[in-house]
Order: sequence, then structure tokens, then C-alpha cells
Amino acid sequence: WEASVELEENLNNKLSELPNENFTYAFTGDDLIIGMVTEEISTNSVVSTAIVSVIILIMLITINFFDNKDPIRGVVMALPLFIVVCWVYGMLGLFGFLLNAQVVTIGALTLGLGVDYSVHFGTRMEEEAELNPNGTIAEWTSKTVCTTGRAMGAAALTTAGGFSVLLLSSLEPLKLMGISFAIAISMALISSLTLLPTLLGPRLKLHSEQE
Repeated sequence: WEASVELEENLNNKLSELPNENFTYAFTGDDLIIGMVTEEISTNSVVSTAIVSVIILIMLITINFFDNKDPIRGVVMALPLFIVVCWVYGMLGLFGFLLNAQVVTIGALTLGLGVDYSVHFGTRMEEEAELNPNGTIAEWTSKTVCTTGRAMGAAALTTAGGFSVLLLSSLEPLKLMGISFAIAISMALISSLTLLPTLLGPRLKLHSEQE
């Protein structure tokens, strides 16, 4: 579809050089129509992903502002989610998938899936810090991983396994959807178990020392 759109742009540029007579012209055809529709969907999907990112960021900031009086904590919890989207796009690109409407849509869905893991893990880590304010970040993280982290891991594996069944389909779009979801869920789990405690831990430690 990218080649179709590029061809249409090149032809329009050439035709714009023709003298302006009393006639009109237009390009059409199945390939061109599909290409233009796909480009429009991809553009809208990118905008949707950006909107979802802003909404999630605002909600996390607002929740942490009212619950913990610490809006920066919301930014810290949202940062791993944005990194996961980059990971997913990078992995799909590594596997040879082009940036199309389906791949771009996965970005918004990844944010929706990952925010659950981020909130669950972050909330449990905050509880561990409150129960043991003199403890270390490693202690808070280990207890969180052994409890909430185990539940998150089981949920992620079952969900990723369910979507992986789509890889058995003979339709390429369904295969792409299956591998995209499996990668997105796996990356969201890894981010919550590794990046989130690394970023959130110092913030919780600072808060416990101030109290």
C-alpha cells in the first residue's frame, strides 16, 4: 500500500506540470483505493495511540495526586508503558512486519493491557513500603514479585497463550494479531517486573525517609 500511495503522489506531481485546460483527471483502482484507506487508518491509529497515552498519563497523575499527594509517581508508573510500546514496535520490525494499520493499533492496546500490570504491581509495592518503611528497595521488590508478580505472570502467560493460537490460522492478518498480542503482553509483564520497581523504588524510598 505504501508503493501505491507513492505512485499516486509521483503521478500527481507530474500531472501538475501539464497546462491547465478545461478538463479534470483522477486516479483510481483497487490497489490505490486500498492503499489510501490503509494509510488513513494507520494515521488515525497513530493519533489514537497518542491520545490513549495522554489519557493514561493524566489518569495516573491524578490518581497518585489524590491518593499519595505525589503526582510525579504517576509519571514514573506511566513511563514503563511507553517504553513497552517502543519494544513492541521494535520486535515486530525485527520480525519483518511493516508498520501498517494492525501493527499501529497494537500500540494503543498494549497501553491498555500494560496499565493494569503497572497499577497492580505499583500499588502492591507501595503497600510493602508502608508496611516496612525501614526496608530496602530490594526487599519491597522481592515481596511484591513473590505475591502480586506471580499472579501477574500467570495471567500474562494464559492470555499470551490464548492469543498465540491465532498463529495456527491460515490468514496472515490473524497471525499478525496473534504474535503482536503475545509480544505486547510479554513485554508489558517484563516491564512491570523490571523497569517499574527500578523507577518506582527510589521514589518510595524518598517518601518513606521524609515521613
